[in-house]
Amino acid sequence: MAGAATAAAPGRARIALALLAVWVLWGSTFLGIRVVVRTVPPLLAAGVRFTLAGALLLAVLAWRWRRRGEPGPRARMRGRLGRSALLGVLYFLGSNGLVSIASERLPSAAAGTYFATVPLWVLAVGALTGGRATRADLGATLLGLVGVATLLGFEPGALLPSLLVLLAALLWAVAGRLAVLAPRPDAAPDPGAALTSAVQMTSGGLALLAASAAGGEWPRLHPADLGAAVWLAEAHLVLLGSLVGFLAYTWLTARVDQRLTSTYSYVNPLVAVALGVLVLGERIGAATVAGTAFLTVAVGWTVLGAARRDRAAATAAPPLPPAPPVPQLRTALPVPVRSP
Repeated sequence: MAGAATAAAPGRARIALALLAVWVLWGSTFLGIRVVVRTVPPLLAAGVRFTLAGALLLAVLAWRWRRRGEPGPRARMRGRLGRSALLGVLYFLGSNGLVSIASERLPSAAAGTYFATVPLWVLAVGALTGGRATRADLGATLLGLVGVATLLGFEPGALLPSLLVLLAALLWAVAGRLAVLAPRPDAAPDPGAALTSAVQMTSGGLALLAASAAGGEWPRLHPADLGAAVWLAEAHLVLLGSLVGFLAYTWLTARVDQRLTSTYSYVNPLVAVALGVLVLGERIGAATVAGTAFLTVAVGWTVLGAARRDRAAATAAPPLPPAPPVPQLRTALPVPVRSP
């Protein structure tokens, strides 16, 4: 018995470390974005981040499969490349691009909190596209709206960037719903979350770079102004926020219950607020604390409620009439890294 307990301990330790990585690394991306966009134009900074992260992940996957003599990325993405690339543009150009633009004027704590509304938008988008919402879902959404209203009332001078982050969260939810509803080729095998995210990050990053060039951002970049903090923050976003955080998440999804994995949705805003205060000296008041608390409870309520329904549906006997599909938070929130 002692041997079995000893053997099980490393597994629990790895799960705890992976969960901590998702909580901290994805929650810290808002801090990294805020530091970078103080000096680097926002779309350019985001484009460099996701192009590098996607290309690195593609290179690692191609190298691994070549060593094993398995099909490479091109063969695995046959019939899916265009769809994944388009979703990547929506996820990263539309959603993360807006977060980067808003972060020029919005504190990282507020950006992280507003973006945590993604699960609430998932419910709304799902209800409009054939899903169903329970009374508990509606209650969580109402509580989330109270939290948003509290935060918006506290930061009236930052209304426009706050609304941009809320729009970014909505676009993320829309992209996730499109990923669920879009037809998939029957003959082609599933390429896996890692390859799909690598393609989406690369395509989204290239779209961000193109939009940055078209918007006249490149002449605004002055390399002499890039200090050590900017380089460290961008490296953190590429290597830790995008790659390590994503790999930790995909590792967890294959090993633990979805309810545990999805806790990042309501822990990330708390991490964003704490890091904003500790690292950047961002000030928070009672209204900020109350609004963040309302949103955190609402998101946690939504995520755990969806996970319970998914688990019950998987174990219950199938009903005679087919039920309408329930929005799947797991497919709607990350494949492409959680965090902006």
